[in-house]
Amino acid sequence: PLRQDHPSLITGRYKGPVLRDLAVTTPFALEEGVGRLAAEPVSIFADADGHALMEAWAEAQAPETPRPAPRPVAGWNSWDYYRWTVTEEAVLSNAEFIAADPVLGRHVKRLIIDDGWQYAYGEWEANPLFPHGMGWMARRLAKLGFEPGLWMAPGIVEPHARIAQWDPDMLACGASGLPCLCFNGMERQGFVLDPTIPKTRRWLHDLFSRHADMGFRYFKLDFLLPVAGAPCYDDPSVPRGQIVRMLLEPARQVLHGRAQIMGCGYDFHAGMDYVDEVRTSSDIHARWDSICENVGSIAGRWWAQGRWWGNDPDFALARGPQTSDDPDLQRLRPCLVFVKPQAPKAPAGDFVLATMNRQEARTLLGLVVISGGAVNLSDDLTKLNAEGLDLVRRTVAAPRGAAGVPLDLFRSPRPAQWLQRTSAGWRVLLVNWSDEPREIALDLRAVGIDAERGRDFWTDAAIKVRDGVLSRPLPPHACLLVEIPRMDAACQKSTVNITK
Repeated sequence: PLRQDHPSLITGRYKGPVLRDLAVTTPFALEEGVGRLAAEPVSIFADADGHALMEAWAEAQAPETPRPAPRPVAGWNSWDYYRWTVTEEAVLSNAEFIAADPVLGRHVKRLIIDDGWQYAYGEWEANPLFPHGMGWMARRLAKLGFEPGLWMAPGIVEPHARIAQWDPDMLACGASGLPCLCFNGMERQGFVLDPTIPKTRRWLHDLFSRHADMGFRYFKLDFLLPVAGAPCYDDPSVPRGQIVRMLLEPARQVLHGRAQIMGCGYDFHAGMDYVDEVRTSSDIHARWDSICENVGSIAGRWWAQGRWWGNDPDFALARGPQTSDDPDLQRLRPCLVFVKPQAPKAPAGDFVLATMNRQEARTLLGLVVISGGAVNLSDDLTKLNAEGLDLVRRTVAAPRGAAGVPLDLFRSPRPAQWLQRTSAGWRVLLVNWSDEPREIALDLRAVGIDAERGRDFWTDAAIKVRDGVLSRPLPPHACLLVEIPRMDAACQKSTVNITK
């Protein structure tokens, strides 16, 4: 099942249709006085249609009374461009730019201040880069017409935070019985809170009450899974699978009906009661290698979108050398933290965040659109050129569709054929993942679509469908995103499940 008290690890080997050496391992923390422990049941299903299996399992996990799907709101997030350099001035500059833009201002309605606003992980007070404080920021963004959002890592406590110095009794411990540094993110180390302690849960309740009272209506909660990774907790009877739930329970109690919660680094075993949206990939950057690394996560979790929660495929980025006039485009070097004193060569240290060309930008944004999930811009919009702005305007203005289905998920490590239902018909995304030009095609009749034409999402050019096949020669790393209208005749013939 999705929700587990004692999360299990499933391993095995497969070659083609054959699965061998399947094993399910459930680790238990054996405590004195515990008489009997039982793992969750294991069910094995088999079917020739892998997509249908995914959907059936997802439906079986869904609650009997589904929660309303989160209202789709396009947003802007500070992280990918600014990271820890974010300032009050930078957030307001982008907010004012969006509000003044005739397209962005109509569709982008949420502004999320990500990591970098706080004094420390575990001490959630504004640092000097936000001199007016976070309550003032929330009011200012609301006045501009936005829903204010805020990033937090509620379970992480850096050593210089006051909790670590004054209240170590709130922290999870190592085998020694003392608090231990269980977290490392970008070489920032931290303790983790112990949510089995009532004092900790009261502190979390007060934390979210305070920021909701400031006016924040969306909380991106990050680094959740590491909280379940400490060796010891104050209450040893709490199963490991309940730790993240206990961390989020105070937030859900406070924010229910007031604000949405997005889980980042979320433990799926915690279930779907505590989050409205979930990040479904690692951090995506404006780089081709990053897009390639993350498409598998986006594709492999398509079935959760709209069933369990809203999927967040991470950022919708447009900036690159061809789409931006930014002199500081490649100035930020976030990975220098990984360079060790004695290492003669450290390629990671020379990592830059934005290198993609216009074709790659279209592919990334096409994946965001076809996913049907969250759309969050994260460029300095004031530095995009006309081409870059056209890309983000089209992306946020696109009517939201259903979860896009990666049709060749089980035939390709990077799906090149995607299909999405929309209120007006369908969207088809074809991607050339190769470094060479290739012809990419999809037989629309095989998925129940009878169409003769479509529209190129990025250029508005008419696209002809020949003998039921949509086919185009694509440059390396390029995509074709086509909108196909639903006609009466097509409606009558489109009875085939698009996952088959």
